[in-house]
Amino acid sequence: MNFNLRRVLQSFRRQRSTHLFFSSPLSISFRRLCTVANKHVTVDPTEIQKLFRYTTDRWLYNERDQNSCRYVKFDVDSLLDIACKAVGARSCTAVAKLSEGSYNKVFLLTFDNETQVIARIPCPIAGPSYLTTASEVATLEFAREVLQLPVPRILTWSGAEKGSTNCVGVDYIILEVVPGVPLGMRWNQVAGREQVSPLVDGLLDFESRMESVRFSQYGSLYFKGDVAPQLQTHPLFASEVDDSMKCFAEKYRIGPLIDHHWWRGVRSRMALDWGPWPDATSYYLAAAKNEQKLLAQHTPLPHSQTPSFRRTPIHPRETHLRLLDMYIRAIPFVIPQDSELSAPTLWHPDLSLGNILISESHIPSIQGVIDWQHAAVLPYFQQVALPPAIAYEGHQFNPHLHPLALASSREPPDTLDPAEQEEYRLHHRLATRHNLYQAEIRLGHKRRHAASSLPHIEQLIMLPTYVVRACSDGILDLRQCLLFLRDNWIKVAPAGVPCPIEFSQDEIVEHERQWRAFQFYQAAIELFNTKLGCEGDGRVSHESYAAVKERLKGLKESWSEEFTGSPFPYQDGEYSYFLS
Repeated sequence: MNFNLRRVLQSFRRQRSTHLFFSSPLSISFRRLCTVANKHVTVDPTEIQKLFRYTTDRWLYNERDQNSCRYVKFDVDSLLDIACKAVGARSCTAVAKLSEGSYNKVFLLTFDNETQVIARIPCPIAGPSYLTTASEVATLEFAREVLQLPVPRILTWSGAEKGSTNCVGVDYIILEVVPGVPLGMRWNQVAGREQVSPLVDGLLDFESRMESVRFSQYGSLYFKGDVAPQLQTHPLFASEVDDSMKCFAEKYRIGPLIDHHWWRGVRSRMALDWGPWPDATSYYLAAAKNEQKLLAQHTPLPHSQTPSFRRTPIHPRETHLRLLDMYIRAIPFVIPQDSELSAPTLWHPDLSLGNILISESHIPSIQGVIDWQHAAVLPYFQQVALPPAIAYEGHQFNPHLHPLALASSREPPDTLDPAEQEEYRLHHRLATRHNLYQAEIRLGHKRRHAASSLPHIEQLIMLPTYVVRACSDGILDLRQCLLFLRDNWIKVAPAGVPCPIEFSQDEIVEHERQWRAFQFYQAAIELFNTKLGCEGDGRVSHESYAAVKERLKGLKESWSEEFTGSPFPYQDGEYSYFLS
């Protein structure tokens, strides 16, 4: 997938969660007994506050708002009491706050019986707290006991005892520690087919298991008792199952979609359609109809009057509504009618280098896959992009070349110095892995290859996100997709169906001008982030913050609002993926 926003979204997803091996955790020792003895020692309130606040990194701009949406206060003693009970311990001897991602606080708890567990608490930015947690727990358990996938075992969670008071004060999950190290720690070092093939085969097997189960609806997975009564009567699977699966067919249900994009801001307080949906078309249409309702009920103030965190240029509401109307009229004709390609399928939201844990030494093998928050049951064709861990994003090689053509460029030119030659070989290895994964799909996974070969697969994958983020990110991606569908209508729609997507020549010319500026804007952001050493939304380490802020002053003078169509983005109130 080469869409620019897809690359941007992947870079933000890589900020979802960071495993403990990526940084030094914040550790607090507790010489305390749990409620077995009902005794607790006083802990320094300053240290306790660090558990609630976002402490991993700094933000170059909008820092107060970024930290606010990640602040979670909870009863620490109660959480530790519950964790002690779950592992049969008397006391918790240490709490290590692991490096935070974007949506959760993650703690490593150590007990007096030498047991360790992970405690996860969702931040407000993650979505509706209980539904988000309930869906993640059910998905993990389904993946472990039905799909037989290597995922952490849930020990307990905030909804485990229905009807009881949650004394922690927030939703939480207590789960076992998965052995191994993040794939990212070894990915650049492993070499040779004998080391790479087990990982490629392991990932392909992992994905094949997920696509083996076909559900009856689109949405997210829950335990039966966590969805509304009217949803409990719907069957879980698309067809009858044998006796070995009947207990699972009773245990789980499909409920509302937990995609944080769909719940942002005022959306969570509105009566919107979050599913579940009976068919793919209904899911795609709900995205647009929700945004129509949002635009009808909430008119954002001009960018100059409030820090909306929206990307400029901000288009008139009438222009936005017209695009949504064209989208709604076009969608029924561009959704693949082949049930094999559109079947409701569960997928992991982010198979990135940080979420795949492998053996620490010797030939690498997959030990576990973590961070299932926001996993969803969506049309199969929406799930077929290469895992971010495999997808090559460098510019030195084309991973789509014929394998023989790519292999012929293995050796670096003699004109490069030793360091450059080593970097050349690394990029060649990464591109070759991408190429190998594609070849395996092409030769051994016909259904996935068929979905990946749809002429509008990139548009199908990204359109719901473009629709639900257009109020924040602007309408350019959505309009570009619609123009692609219009230009390729005879390839993507049934014969004889007139195209409902219409633009005047003047509109096309103006869009092309804005699109060029947008491409320039994205390239400039990528360049500036590289120079500054920061991630999306201006996230930098504590150690580099002061120096980066100083470098930022000089870079501001080189920013061109004329060419990018946007004010200098690294300042309070400007566009934020997380806050908009």
